[in-house]
Amino acid sequence: MSLSFHIDFCGQCREAFEFYSKHLGGNIGTMLSFRDSPASSSIPGARQDEIIHANISIHGVELAGADLAPEQYQRPTGFYVLLSLTTDAQVKSAFSALEVGGDVIFPPQKTFWSSCYGIVVDQFGVPWKLNCGT
Repeated sequence: MSLSFHIDFCGQCREAFEFYSKHLGGNIGTMLSFRDSPASSSIPGARQDEIIHANISIHGVELAGADLAPEQYQRPTGFYVLLSLTTDAQVKSAFSALEVGGDVIFPPQKTFWSSCYGIVVDQFGVPWKLNCGT
């Protein structure tokens, strides 16, 4: 049995996963476009290169994702992706990448449970909590 998270995007799944691969050390496993799927005949031409299914492993945690039509998309709410890292420098580096074009909720700082903790919603609308330690 395994547990992972699936995040919907509005035409930015490929860009988001490539960003996470580059800046968070993720490893992309699958990246399937509508064009290469049985669903291709029912998808408008402008959306053919969007993603029907992708997955990425970031520090051992699997995220899956796909693109929705703009009228179906809703920005994620009610959860955060929690990324625990081993050093303050790693937290600050990941936060610096995720905050570009995003919204800073809580800048990285010392808390009573962590030497470095921050909250940000990235440019793709995905909410993140970054934590140093376990």
